[in-house]
Amino acid sequence: MDDIKDRGLQKWASSFMLPEHVEMLKNMDNDYFKEKKPVLDEYQLQEIDEKLAAAIEYRMPVIIEMWHDGFFSDIEGSLNNVDNLNKLVWITERSGDSHKIKYECIVGIEFAD
Repeated sequence: MDDIKDRGLQKWASSFMLPEHVEMLKNMDNDYFKEKKPVLDEYQLQEIDEKLAAAIEYRMPVIIEMWHDGFFSDIEGSLNNVDNLNKLVWITERSGDSHKIKYECIVGIEFAD
């Protein structure tokens, strides 16, 4: 009888949580780390426009800092097009993946080395 290994409370752990509860806990954790979108002043918006124009004209790679749904992310690549009318930017990463970014998501831009 000494060969039987009891898992103790571990065997009951998954039984106490319904899938809805697990999903709710994940969402609560996700919401905890969300950040508010920074409010950009006129100077910062003008700086972003100027850097986008320079990156297109001189074909300079850029790093765009974006805010979406409470989280910040960066994307690095070369700009393909800047559509001022529709407020869209198209960028291609070094891997070849292309992305369309809304102006309203852009919170910063820097020239890549």
